Amino acid sequence: SQSDSLLDLLNLVCVIVGLVFFSLALLTFALCQWSPGVNNVARINLCLSLLLAHLLFLLTQQFLSLIRPHQVLCAVISGVLHFLFLSGFVWMFIEAVLLFICVKNLSQISSKKREVLSSGFLCVIGYTVALVVVAVSVGLLPEGYGSEHCWIKMDKGFIWSFLGPVCVILAVSTFLISHD
Repeated sequence: SQSDSLLDLLNLVCVIVGLVFFSLALLTFALCQWSPGVNNVARINLCLSLLLAHLLFLLTQQFLSLIRPHQVLCAVISGVLHFLFLSGFVWMFIEAVLLFICVKNLSQISSKKREVLSSGFLCVIGYTVALVVVAVSVGLLPEGYGSEHCWIKMDKGFIWSFLGPVCVILAVSTFLISHD
């Protein structure tokens, strides 16, 4: 119908605009270091995760008619999307923790900040948490991936493999940011 094609066009335009702004933010955080003490690792990886997730989402939706008949490909794409979007939320949580530490100016952490909050350690956390959630999800219900839109299937409560971690991350982040 006409409203469906208008909605598809709006979705396409919004995702493309989002991709442009994620790219600009990624370039800004990667190229601009305002202070040697500023750690942009969380912001860079957040933008990278969301840029890749939105790009894969856009390509999947544009070529859905070609991808959909290949159930394994569709399931793999939905697993990768699950990983990338979850990684984005984990990176948001890491940024919230870094902001909390910065605001609290905790001396016991500042003295060990270099070793505890190194870029490598943050990257391991930022991607491993999402990878573990996806791996457990695949292990528990491998047929939960590959809906008709190449996303997580809604049946059997499998959507909670995404919503559960997201709700926990949002709740803890909100607590950290609002807690003086």
